Amino acid sequence: MTGPKTEARPATRPALRGTQQGVNALSAELSELLRTGPFEAALRTAIRASRLSLERIQHRLRTRGTPVSITALSYWQSGRRRPERPDSLLALQQLEQVLGVPESSLSALLGPPRPRGRTRQAPAEAPPLSALWSENESAAELLTKIDTSHDSKLARLSHHDVVHVDQRGELRKIRTRKLVRAETNDVDRWVIMFDGASSGETPPIIRPIRSCRLGQVLTDHARDLVVAELLFDRALARGETLLLEYEIIDPPTGPNEVEHSFCRLFRLPVRQYVVELQFDPAHPPSRCESYVGDSTTQEVETPKPLTVDRFGRTHAVALDFGMGVFGVRWQPEEHLGSSASSRTTTR
Repeated sequence: MTGPKTEARPATRPALRGTQQGVNALSAELSELLRTGPFEAALRTAIRASRLSLERIQHRLRTRGTPVSITALSYWQSGRRRPERPDSLLALQQLEQVLGVPESSLSALLGPPRPRGRTRQAPAEAPPLSALWSENESAAELLTKIDTSHDSKLARLSHHDVVHVDQRGELRKIRTRKLVRAETNDVDRWVIMFDGASSGETPPIIRPIRSCRLGQVLTDHARDLVVAELLFDRALARGETLLLEYEIIDPPTGPNEVEHSFCRLFRLPVRQYVVELQFDPAHPPSRCESYVGDSTTQEVETPKPLTVDRFGRTHAVALDFGMGVFGVRWQPEEHLGSSASSRTTTR
């Protein structure tokens, strides 16, 4: 699917007043999650309620003698991983104190260890597609009008985006190639969502290229938001793979955006993700970098600089990635005075 960004994300909800006030400061939402789970939702809410960044949490755990990487913390709260090793479980005990939640309240939600190997991230563990857009009323409304039941029935084997950027630094076209595998019989479509995060009157154009055709297309013109079905040429049998290609051609936008960027929001893991950027060789960006975020788009790693070659090309790679956001952003040449255009594509 597609989506953008800078993507609109949930505002901070009322929760803990601070990490030192204990159980009495717990919000009703957090108290309920600590009672019922799931673990990742309770941890995510407790972190948000604490108002501590992952960097500050990491620092406090380190001073307590139980160091945990920012990546691990991010994976725990997204559900991609959970603490299972003895040192991780010890760190979780300290984390409960740092976050100001009752002793063993998070640990009790872990349950038995998850199986290792290919089944480690079963589709059932992923949140519903609509949950990723619950704070975007327009997107959530569009998703209720389209069949998304096939989404969890396709394993993501590889995904390659080629992002074309013009001389002013504005995104003009995304060409996407996906290799997917059917996990059940009769899978016959892929749903994409593109959120251009602009207010252009002309919606993006979606053009099928290989092994698919356009089905239902829903557009919110006010937000440059499109949800569309890509119908396969035929239904797939379980275990069958499909290589599909399509383009999203995005019209120029006005000077109403604050950042030039493109990202994918992955609900389910992908074995290999490659995002390639093609700039005008005569007008390369003054800066370009890749970044990683969790499912709420909060960045969880230090951005990595990308080198643009003399042909205006660069790329970034993620292996066994998801759930989360993988994106790139760039700063156009200063003297061009370009209007910033922010794009994010999810799925």
